[in-house]
Amino acid sequence: MSDFLSKFNKDKYHDLVDEQEDKKIKDGKDKKTENKEETEPQQKQESLASAAEMEEIVPERDTPLKSDPISSRSSRRQDAEEEVEIDLDYQRKKRRRMWLIISGAVLACMLIFFIYYMLVHVKLEDFVDKPVAEARAWAKENDVEVELEQEYNMEHDANQIISQGVPAGDKIRKGKTLQLMSSLGPDPEEVIPLADFSEMSQVEAESWIDENKAENLQMVTEYSDDIEEGSFIKLTIKDSGINESEYRRKDSAAVYYSKGKEVFEKNITIPDFTGTAKAEVEKWVETNEIEMTYEEADSDSIEAGNIISQSEAADGKIAKRDKMKVVVSVGKATVVPNFWGLTAEEAATNYPDLNVTVKQVYSAETSYGTLISQSVAADTKLTEKDNKNVTVTYSLGRPYLQDFRGQLEGELPRLFYEEYQSKGANIKYIVKFVYAPEVKGTVVGMSTFNEFVPMTYTVEVRISNNTSAPPNPPAFIEDDPEGPVEVGEPEQPLQEEEDIEVNEK
Repeated sequence: MSDFLSKFNKDKYHDLVDEQEDKKIKDGKDKKTENKEETEPQQKQESLASAAEMEEIVPERDTPLKSDPISSRSSRRQDAEEEVEIDLDYQRKKRRRMWLIISGAVLACMLIFFIYYMLVHVKLEDFVDKPVAEARAWAKENDVEVELEQEYNMEHDANQIISQGVPAGDKIRKGKTLQLMSSLGPDPEEVIPLADFSEMSQVEAESWIDENKAENLQMVTEYSDDIEEGSFIKLTIKDSGINESEYRRKDSAAVYYSKGKEVFEKNITIPDFTGTAKAEVEKWVETNEIEMTYEEADSDSIEAGNIISQSEAADGKIAKRDKMKVVVSVGKATVVPNFWGLTAEEAATNYPDLNVTVKQVYSAETSYGTLISQSVAADTKLTEKDNKNVTVTYSLGRPYLQDFRGQLEGELPRLFYEEYQSKGANIKYIVKFVYAPEVKGTVVGMSTFNEFVPMTYTVEVRISNNTSAPPNPPAFIEDDPEGPVEVGEPEQPLQEEEDIEVNEK
């Protein structure tokens, strides 16, 4: 410290001051070219620091030396102030700095406003052709209210946006209301006469449905063995009272087209059904959708209701909807015999397994007791499911006309039916009323009796009309063909009346 003070004298002080000022000017100019904004404050700070430093150094040095008078210090200070160079760009720099501050403040305000604007506004998306749900989700996320209007529209599907109140890409303030127009789809009440689908292919029908927005007209395809693939099958309208020309879009209908014949893989194993109950076969058929045909036959070994045989071999393969046949047992059968050569009594008693009915009829060609016919042919097999009634018909030969004299007129219809007409002989009678001693209504004569007659024959029967005869008349002599004559009385002519033909069966 003492060395430093010894070297520090008055002359060196002035040189040091000049050197520092020159250095300040030179450094200021160099730094001016590099950074004008930073140089001036820094230079001013350095000048102030140097002046303060000088003021501190000088008293410390002058106090111990006490060699410089006050006037000398004043003159040197004045010389130093006169040698300071004035910076002419200071005002310009000061104005520039002011404009920079103002510009920064304006930019800051604009930035704040922009940030605020971005926070309270949102850019609107394009919702046209999009679902209403998507627009509502966006509005909820961005704090925007939605006001929705709806109308029928052929170009847009139901719940699809047609237009929006604010164009896509514009800003909308949060909390504001966005107006949207959405579609209700096509008008369901609109009448759209149905096309003639029988003249259309399936592709053309689908195109027609899409063009007319017939949402309730369903396209149904199904397999068909008769109609080729893609061809029209039928059209059905749920409400049968609606005509095709009055069809409305809301009416339910279906148009059917063929998928062609369905082809299935043969992947179903066929069981051995021999001896199996028919019910088990039916269950297997239903499960595998087989077209099964059931035939029946008698069997001495297979119980009724069980399978005797099958058309497809066991353990073979069959496809869904393939055809198959099984034969079902109906049990043991009874064989119908040939009744030729048997009497009527033998036919009725020799076959207890059959319900044999013996019938006898007159025949002009077949002799008495000969078999004429049997209702079931010989060697026919009858099972428990069949009707075992067999009627055999035997001949009575030619009809023999009996003597019906003494019978009452009221018995004649029954007698002629039971004796002749029910047995195949067309024997009829006519009535002639005559006077006779018998009580009225008694048969007193016949034109033919007790002899063979043809299969078709009419006999005359004479009936008494004597209303005054006693209830028990005496015996009569029947020799006179003209009528009965009372014994011991002279013959009297019979009074004839008009003939009456009776056709009763």
